Amino acid sequence: MYIRLETVILKYYGHEVEFNNLSEFKPIQMTLFDDKSVEITGKIDRVDLGKVGDKQYIRVIDYKSSDMSIDVSKVEAGLQIQLVTYLDALTENTEYESSGVLYLSLLDNIYKASKNESTEKIEEEIRKLFRMKGFVLADVQVVKAMDKKLEKSNTSDIIPVALKVDGEISSKPKTLKADEFKELQKNVRKTIKQLSTEIMKGKIDIKPYNYKKQTACSYCAYKSICNFNTSLKSNEYDYIRC
Repeated sequence: MYIRLETVILKYYGHEVEFNNLSEFKPIQMTLFDDKSVEITGKIDRVDLGKVGDKQYIRVIDYKSSDMSIDVSKVEAGLQIQLVTYLDALTENTEYESSGVLYLSLLDNIYKASKNESTEKIEEEIRKLFRMKGFVLADVQVVKAMDKKLEKSNTSDIIPVALKVDGEISSKPKTLKADEFKELQKNVRKTIKQLSTEIMKGKIDIKPYNYKKQTACSYCAYKSICNFNTSLKSNEYDYIRC
């Protein structure tokens, strides 16, 4: 699938966009071992497309009922691979370039305005509360296509990016270069293949991850079944250090 766009604005393409054998975007297919294979399918909350220069760009947005962002260390550790997997599925065998992986919080944020604040100022502050979190491509023209109001020495109300006085992207926001996006997608694909191989081989060790004192047990509904307990000699965490 490849839609030619004659626009410089990344705009809405579709919601609940699927990638599987019955849709226009195909599943991620991997060969494992002994002729075994795995097929990754999914459904994406929102997909945006746009053209900047002679390139077509695509980004994915996931709606969340919590305040969530993306940590590259977690992605590389295999703990936060959802959005990068989505992006990989959409760019695989297409001419689309990766331009963003973003979370949009659906929380009911409240802004406490002062008595003298104007309506315009209040609306601006509310927009900031709903600024998306994640990563966008480190390309000035691409980020301007995502936020047409973005100017020099300005911070976007929509995406996690800011421009310096000289018009270049600030080093503070979360941006990735094109080759960094590709490397991240490559690493996630490698992680999926490794996990799939372990599942196919029946590896089901009771060994939850522990990343900066955050563990898989924190919100697990099956703790009473697995009975993981570090006081037992055979039970230990899989410590992830990045």
